[in-house]
Amino acid sequence: MEETPLRKTWDFSLTIITVVLLGSLGVQSFLGTLYTWWTIRTVPGWEQFGYTGYISTMNAIAAPQVVALIVVMGLCVPKRLFSRTVLVAVSAGMVVVGLGVWVLTRDLSTGLAAYLLLAGLIQVAVVALTVAGARAPSYITEGRLTKTGSGLLHLGFVMFAFVVVALQRSTWMLPVFWTAAVLTIGGTVLSFYASRLAVRRVQPVSEGESS
Repeated sequence: MEETPLRKTWDFSLTIITVVLLGSLGVQSFLGTLYTWWTIRTVPGWEQFGYTGYISTMNAIAAPQVVALIVVMGLCVPKRLFSRTVLVAVSAGMVVVGLGVWVLTRDLSTGLAAYLLLAGLIQVAVVALTVAGARAPSYITEGRLTKTGSGLLHLGFVMFAFVVVALQRSTWMLPVFWTAAVLTIGGTVLSFYASRLAVRRVQPVSEGESS
């Protein structure tokens, strides 16, 4: 699939939004850790009367960021396979399914889990097509190993988000979490060190060339 300037702008915008959201969650976690450390040492008994309210406030701040991150990740996944016009329809369909599941179950986490499940299935197809050398998946990067690393990295992110949203109290939490960790680390290694891992074929030198 040929990259157009419009698609590159779309890819870049999604990348920037994803990085900003991940960064904001990281900053919130860091500041929350500092606040907890300071409060425990300065406010006697805070763990008993103030911690519950602190957790509720942190969750309220993080919730819209997590929802936005999940939606953006969901947009990042189908863009690998579809043109922008089809992408809008596919993404809208994923959102409708997520909202429908939320309405039916009256549970936001279940709706987000359904959305992520669809995103994960599409990403599995993306990785399979990339490994097979198909031309359909669209990437900013070049090279099959680099593209495979990017696909695995996205799949790891989707699985990690699924753990946070749907598996907090499930026996599947740790297996899925470690699978997501392996995919994320493996995808990162392939994305950044593909040139070192690639097998280069050395052409034999003929007798005429050697002389």
